Amino acid sequence: MNRRVLVLIAMLTAGAAGVLAVVVGISASGGDPPGPPGLTQLPAVGTPVTAGTNYDGAEVSFPRDGRPALVTFLFAACPDICPRTAREIAQALDEVGDAAGDIDVVAVSVDPRGDTPAAVRAFLERHDLVGRMDYIVGTRAELVPLWKAWQVAAQPPGKAVSAHSARIVLIDDEGRQVGAYSAGIPISVGDLSAQILQLTGD
Repeated sequence: MNRRVLVLIAMLTAGAAGVLAVVVGISASGGDPPGPPGLTQLPAVGTPVTAGTNYDGAEVSFPRDGRPALVTFLFAACPDICPRTAREIAQALDEVGDAAGDIDVVAVSVDPRGDTPAAVRAFLERHDLVGRMDYIVGTRAELVPLWKAWQVAAQPPGKAVSAHSARIVLIDDEGRQVGAYSAGIPISVGDLSAQILQLTGD
């Protein structure tokens, strides 16, 4: 066996030992287990103060002191991701029962032209979210500052398929963003309901 082969074997052995040491170290330190699939843990960053007009004309503002929140970004005419996101949220609220009253659930429109009050109400009715989700609407001038604050890409006008930022952000009762689901992939309703219960302390 020549010297080059011996050196390669030694390097591979050392690499394997290093990986094993890292795995053992993590296990011994009791590190946090990975979160639910699709959930990105955030470093408890502050939430932009978000205010606007609900589809029913009421004023909406969050975060509110002592109230956790769940925020997402939708448009009523969306044919794919938004209906699924709304359905997942509604089912998670069903699962948590009374705890659903302890969390603010808010959507921010990404389609100012299409998200008329009538269109939004029909969307919320289809997904059993009337009275359970606030939905901020407005003109482009009114919504652009919210999109910038949340670093959201709006739905391009006239585009038939979803092409906007789609996620569900979890906010704790101190107004900090602590996690975000990518709404571009299916979310486990059980995982989302567990996160809601954790946020509400139930």
